[in-house]
Amino acid sequence: MTPLVTAFRRQTQIMARYRMNDLLRLSKEPCRCGSPLRCVDEIVGRMDDAFRFTSPDGPILVTPDVLRNAVLKADRRIDDFRLVQTGPESIEFRLQPTLPDDAAAAAHQAVRALLEMRKAAATVTLVRAPLPLETSRKLRRVECRLEPAR
Repeated sequence: MTPLVTAFRRQTQIMARYRMNDLLRLSKEPCRCGSPLRCVDEIVGRMDDAFRFTSPDGPILVTPDVLRNAVLKADRRIDDFRLVQTGPESIEFRLQPTLPDDAAAAAHQAVRALLEMRKAAATVTLVRAPLPLETSRKLRRVECRLEPAR
């Protein structure tokens, strides 16, 4: 499902049928205003940054929020990272070299365990290097660099 947004109450620019590539978690509850349309509880990531893998059960998607949560829950000392899918079965996991080794190992294991649980065919390579500050675009801690699926 691709969300289409229409918002006429915006002050600067009306959004009429604006197509988004965001992954949304829809509410199970009806809108308080009485609208029959579904409400959005949360934006959980960008569809183009969902990781795509093969598995014995067929193709699978792993959303950015699931990957981000695995890293952040592994150790409270982690406050920055990059997870980049660089190939159909390869992920580069970048962490600051100043992060303690046990925290890096816990996060690396958490990502590998998540993928194993989902039976995803993927290798996660841990890279300890400074994380560049990118000011030319929005920060993306989880990024898929594969060509979009057609």
